[in-house]
This record gives sequence, C-alpha cells and structure tokens, in this order.
Amino acid sequence: MGTLRHSVPPAVAGTVLLFCLVQLPAQIPGEPTDLDRRFARHFPERAPAQLEFAEAAEHRPLVIITNSYQFSMTAYVVQTEPKSADDNSQTLIHDALTRIGGLFAPIPNGLSHKIGIPHVEGAPMPDAKLVAAVWEDGSTFGSDELLARISNSRKALAESYDRAIAILRNGLDKNWTAEEYLTAALQLKPPTLSRMATVEEAQAVSQKFIVQGIPSRTITDNIQHAVQQDRSPARVAKLAQILLRQFEESRDSLRKALSGPFPSTDQPMNK
Repeated sequence: MGTLRHSVPPAVAGTVLLFCLVQLPAQIPGEPTDLDRRFARHFPERAPAQLEFAEAAEHRPLVIITNSYQFSMTAYVVQTEPKSADDNSQTLIHDALTRIGGLFAPIPNGLSHKIGIPHVEGAPMPDAKLVAAVWEDGSTFGSDELLARISNSRKALAESYDRAIAILRNGLDKNWTAEEYLTAALQLKPPTLSRMATVEEAQAVSQKFIVQGIPSRTITDNIQHAVQQDRSPARVAKLAQILLRQFEESRDSLRKALSGPFPSTDQPMNK
C-alpha cells in the first residue's frame, strides 16, 4: 500500500481566498434578503462554479473552486476518483459555517478557494469534481444525500452551541473558576464513535462527531491557555463572556442558514 505521507490535509491547506481574473459586477450584492431566499433555486446539472487543478510543492495536488454565482458560496463538496488501486475515493466537504475542511469564510462571487486533496505518494493524480454546493441565499447544487450531510452537520453544531451557551451562562451566573469551566466542557464532548458498515457512512458520522466537539474544544483550549498567564476570577469571567458572544453569533448564523430547507433535487427550479 502507498502512504499518505505527502497528502495535503484539507483543514490545513484551505485557508486562502484567491483573487481571480474574473470580472466583478458593478455593485457587490449584500446579504441575501428574505425575497432572495424565497427564490432560492436548485441547479440540477451544472453549478455556477468552476473547479481547476493545480500543483503545490512536491507535486501535491490542489483544487481551486471559483464561485460564479451572485451570492457567496458557504459550502461545497469535492469528490475524488482514484486512478490507482492503492488509493480510495474521497468525498471532501468544506463548510464555512462549521469550519469543516478548512473553509473559514464564504467564497464571494468572483473569488476562489484553494484546497489540497489526499493523494498516495507515487500514484497518479486523482480526478476530482465538484458534486455539491450551497450559497448564502439557500440555492444549492448536488444530490439530496450530500446536501443533507451539510445541513445535518450544521444542525448538530447549532445544537452543540446551544448546550455550550447554557453552560457558559450558568458559569457566569455562579462565578465559576477555570477548573469548573473545564469540567463542564468535558460534558459537551460527543459520545465515542462506533464502527460503521461503509466508508461513506463512516465519513458522515465522523464529520458530525468532529463538528459536535467544536464548542467543547474551543472552551477547553481557550481556558487552558488563558489561565497560564492569569487565573484571576475577572480574567476567567471576561473570557467566558467573549466565548458566549462568539457562540451566540455562530449559533445564530447556523440557525439562519437552516431556517429554510434546501431546495430539493426533486423540486422544480425557480425561474
């Protein structure tokens, strides 16, 4: 078997929005209105986006996704097809709202996101294609199954934020110490994963598991770092307030994106 020693982890490589030679509209549209969301559409055959191949150092494969739609792209899915028996097909989900796959901000019209794709050293470069995408106005491209994976992860993270928000509010009300916040953060960790029957099922469950653990890891990492320099109650309370505001804003963004169902592939496309 080959190794993945020279593969590029998506969470590391996808941190750059590239300026592309694409003509921008005279006015950059703002956040979608309720009317825009009402007329969200499903693109049944071709997404208003382009996928290009590139190579990083040591011939590591990269894909560049460019958004051509008027509203920002908030999530996309790339599927790789191996050309070697030592390699496996991969379904790579990148979501700005859950931070999955290294997409840390939506991709505006005319801009691009560059991401590394897993590749077995010495094997031929895999093929890759864009198989699903979601935009800020609720428009979609791709199968119901892939779109459901995106929305299910967003829902799972929103629910985890709800639990974390309740814990932070309780801690602020009771003037918790750093140790009490760390103990409470452990309660937010999702249960251990069980073995899945298929690779695709395992990928979906693993993705949800990672997303559910974001609030717990965020509280733990920040509290542990902060108390190394200042363990005073005022410092701990200030940090808890900052985390509370961040979680509320992130939760609200997720709820807004989930407020209307994605257009189904079975529904007629709005004209």
